[in-house]
Parts: sequence; C-alpha cells; structure tokens
Amino acid sequence: MNVASSTSPMWLAGGELRDVRHVCGLFDGPEASYRTLLPFIVDGLRDGQGALHIVDPARRESHLARLTAAGVDVQGALEGGQLEVLTWESAYLRGGGFDRAAMAQLLAATMAEGRDRGYRLTRVIGWMDWATSQVPGVGDLATYEMEVDAALRGQPDPVICVYDLERHRTSLLGTIQGVHPLAIVDGQLRGRPGPAQPRDRILRAASELFGRRGIDATGVDTLIQVAGVAKATFYRQFPSKDDLVLAWLLDGRTRWLERVRGNAEASARSPEELIPRFFDAVAEWLEADDFRGCPYLNAAVEIVDPTHPARDAVRAYLSEVESYLRRALSASGHQAASPLAQQLQALLAGAISLSVAFRTPEPVLAARHAAMTLLRADDDD
Repeated sequence: MNVASSTSPMWLAGGELRDVRHVCGLFDGPEASYRTLLPFIVDGLRDGQGALHIVDPARRESHLARLTAAGVDVQGALEGGQLEVLTWESAYLRGGGFDRAAMAQLLAATMAEGRDRGYRLTRVIGWMDWATSQVPGVGDLATYEMEVDAALRGQPDPVICVYDLERHRTSLLGTIQGVHPLAIVDGQLRGRPGPAQPRDRILRAASELFGRRGIDATGVDTLIQVAGVAKATFYRQFPSKDDLVLAWLLDGRTRWLERVRGNAEASARSPEELIPRFFDAVAEWLEADDFRGCPYLNAAVEIVDPTHPARDAVRAYLSEVESYLRRALSASGHQAASPLAQQLQALLAGAISLSVAFRTPEPVLAARHAAMTLLRADDDD
C-alpha cells in the first residue's frame, strides 16, 4: 500500500513524509527538538489524528505545558483519547528494564487502538534519553529499531525516535541513524545518509572481509588496514569489534532481503507468482554476490556467545524473512501460511548454504521446485 496516497500531505522538518515514516530525530538538546516537533504535533492533532508521546517522567508536566502554549486543548485531547502521554516507566522501561518485544507490541496496539477509535493514523514520538542509562536490555536498542522499521513498512503511522546529540555515544548514534530510513539533522528532514567517511570505509571493509574470510578470521588490525583509517579513528566509530559486527548486520547494504524482494515483486505478475519469483531472485543475488551467502546465516554459525549483541540482530532478521514469506503466502490465498513459511525458509536456508558450497545457483532452483510442490499440495488439501 502506498501510505502517502491514503492520507493528506504530512510535513516534518521542512520535508514531506511519504511512504517511509520511521524517523531518527537528532537534536542538540530538548529545546531544539521542540522547535522542530511542536508544529508537527499540532498539525496532527488539528487534523484529527491520534498522538502518542513517550517522555521523561521529570518532563511530563513541562511537555504538556508546551503543548498548551502551542494552542493544543491538552485536557480535551487527553480525556477524549486522541492524545496519550506516557512516561518511560510505562513504556520503554516497564518492569524496570527495556523489553524490545513488549515495546513493539505496545506500539502496534496503540496504532490499532487509534484506528478502532476512528483515527486514520497515530503520530508517535518517543524521547530516547532513557537509553543513556545502564538499564537491563538497553543493548537491544539497535535491534529494536531495526524490528520497528520492518514492522512500519506499509503503515501510515509515523514514528519519530528523538536522540539528544549531547547525551548519546557517537558510535551508537551512527548505528541508530543507519537503521532509520529518514533522519532529522540540523533541523532538516533527510533521507538515509551515507555514513561519515571513516565509518563508511570501515563498514565497507567489514562487508568485504567478513564475507570473504569470516568474522573470527578477520582481526581489527586487518580491518583498519583495509579501511585505511587510523586505529584511534576506528575505535571512535566502533569501541569494539562486537560493535562493528552489529553495525555491519544492521547496515542497509548487508540487508539482502530488500534487494531480493524488490526484484521478485517487480517481476511477479500475480500474488501466486511471488514465491517462485522470490526463489529466482535469491539465485540471482547469490550469483551476483559471488556466492558469499547470507551474512546472517554465516554470522549465526560463527557467533556462539549467547551474550553477543549481534545474536538478536541475526534472529530478528531471519524472523523478518519468515514474516515476508508468510505475508506472501497469505496474499496468494494459502490458509496454512505460518507453517508453510517455516518450511519455505528451511528450504531457502539449506539451498543458500549448498549454493555457497558448490558455487552454483542450482540448489536454490531445486528448492524452488520443492517449494512449488509444497504449495500445490496445500492447494489440493
């Protein structure tokens, strides 16, 4: 669905939000964030849209006062359910720590509830300074942002995650900004930026070396040499190799699903054709990428430490692939979409591994044939 066609124009920080509406707001302190976000908040409320704001508990009253000063009937909006203002403890930090799954469920429930109340969309803004403290689960933040980004695709609801440049680590902000398709920088809405030059060189070196040699076999000194950066520059961008591995897995260039699904959807003439076209697109991607394989499957084999920050990113991405297959199956009329999606992903994962081992797309094409046999059997039931 083209979300822009289903709503009136939505303006933020000098730009229009169209199909993509997950925004990383980077601001020099609270005053700068309100200068940019207050007009966006007021426009939505006046247009009859829902609003969810998640704020520092110490600033809830001042937040409401700012809305009142901007002309919002705060009491009426709160009592009528159009506006909900939660504090961190009732959202991100329920139970004393950050539970990314519970927070994602809260966002989904809020948006669904808004539509039940007659609001065609809900504008969500969350101030993220809670993530500067060492609360349990805070290490899952980048994975959470990645999962939210995947869940928001095709949805009309904008979500703005507000980060204070003075309070968050530069390396974390680089990773977080890379996950979001849009960012507010210097008060202006921008598309997904290329990372800063040294960061980009390091990520490119990681992509090449991790893909060719593997994660364990690639040392930091080699990464520094190939990237052409100083050691101090490397550690300013990535305090540890684990941080780099996570950033590499979250980098848009590593996320092959977008490329494959785009090619599959462009060539499929009907929903029934999407699954076979998807397998075809996987075979084409593997061949074009010189059979380096799936970075997430490769990382899952190498990373055995259960506390490694990248393990959740791997699981989240593989779940995203399964979810895409499930949606494609549902669109083509398959009632048992969930078990079929699991079976297709198992076929796909095995075929990718065999294609890498033998350096040929034939295993993926064989898996395509097996997948179609499964789907025909489901149609006959």
